[in-house]
Amino acid sequence: MLTTTQKQIPFYDLYGESFMRMQPDFVHLEDIQSRSADLGWEIKPHRHANLAQIICAFDSQWQVQLDDEVHNLSGNWVVTLPPGVVHGFHFAPNTKGFVLSINADVIANMEMGEDVSAFNQLVWLPQTIEFRSARQAERYFSYLMMLADEMHISDPGASTTIRMLLKLLFITIARQRQLDAVQSGPSGRENRILLGFRELIDKHYQDHMTIDEYAEKLFVSVSTLSRICRQQLSQTPKRLVHQRLISEARRRLIYTRQTLDEIALTLGFKDTGYFCRFFKQMEGTTAGEFRQQKRK
Repeated sequence: MLTTTQKQIPFYDLYGESFMRMQPDFVHLEDIQSRSADLGWEIKPHRHANLAQIICAFDSQWQVQLDDEVHNLSGNWVVTLPPGVVHGFHFAPNTKGFVLSINADVIANMEMGEDVSAFNQLVWLPQTIEFRSARQAERYFSYLMMLADEMHISDPGASTTIRMLLKLLFITIARQRQLDAVQSGPSGRENRILLGFRELIDKHYQDHMTIDEYAEKLFVSVSTLSRICRQQLSQTPKRLVHQRLISEARRRLIYTRQTLDEIALTLGFKDTGYFCRFFKQMEGTTAGEFRQQKRK
């Protein structure tokens, strides 16, 4: 069973490695056993500032913690992790699977064409997705093996092939979620706006910027930003900003010893009362009750 501490959840580049020199085109693939076996098959809760990850396991049992939720998985599963999400794992011994880590800049520059709507769902929210078809699981595994081969050679065109394989991996996952990968999606420009909006939220959510200010930084109108968010994420821009704030509040209530006053100050609220009202409005319970419940 995964356990949590009341210490600050660590940020890593790769798990246990805090000071890697990460290039803008950083992509890393490793099998689960190489990092987990020596750690008792447990990866303690942590997060990555600028890395997205895709973790998959085949014919295996494992426990996944995503922020304050725990999922028990059995069979062929893939988990997608946007940057900043607290996550931890407890694998059964000899679990067969892989961890793919991708610099967020690689994803931001990835051209997905008409498949971009499915892609956006995966990079905004953590997902647990089961490969219900053995064929889909085998196809995904074969793409991973091709990616591993390309990452260890210096042949002409290897970097292009790597980008194409990453797209295939994302599309395969999106298909499994029953997202129509061939539907008419937003343009490449709209995709860049969405990803730019996510980056700005991660950078400024504690500043309590208005949606007008976000739109101005993205060089778009508020109506354009609202339309894209509603069409592709079924959320308003304001709701997405509030979700980022509440996610960080939940993490600090669970994983730190910060008082409500300290959390409110850290998250940029003018006073603790305002923070507590915001939390109850979003979560339906008070911050103190939430912390007490999660620490039982």
